[in-house]
Amino acid sequence: MKYLRNAEAFCAAFLPLLFWWDWARSDTPVAWEVRIAATTLMSAILLQGALYWHLKLQAFKLHQSLPGWFQQLYTAFKYANVMGIAAVLALVASRSTSVTNEDLGWAGCVLLLVVAEQINYYHYQLMYDTRGAFAYLRRHGRLREAALALDLKRSKTNTI
Repeated sequence: MKYLRNAEAFCAAFLPLLFWWDWARSDTPVAWEVRIAATTLMSAILLQGALYWHLKLQAFKLHQSLPGWFQQLYTAFKYANVMGIAAVLALVASRSTSVTNEDLGWAGCVLLLVVAEQINYYHYQLMYDTRGAFAYLRRHGRLREAALALDLKRSKTNTI
């Protein structure tokens, strides 16, 4: 959990810096607003993951459940992410005739990452990197439900 928390936080900060560095070196004009909107959304969802793993680690260390506000906050995040994806898509669509294919490509690829992370956190686990995870996939023939999705379900039933 510590590794996951740190990796998510690192990527939330490092990827935008890496992208900015690459974009700033471009010989052609860059549609910053399109690229930054998608990148900001990417960082926001990665920070959600970092906070989730931090809360999960704290709960594990202290032998406690997740905080009472967890369910409400992450339910809000889940729907805010969908609205954010729609807003960035609308921005990209509105600018599609005035930006380069490179700008559209960057925004599109970053948005694909955002959608993948949304699915990975709030629906189904998309990353399988351990023997146990692969064994689950082979044994059940389907994707495992995401840990955050399971915790949201558990916290919902515990608060009703």
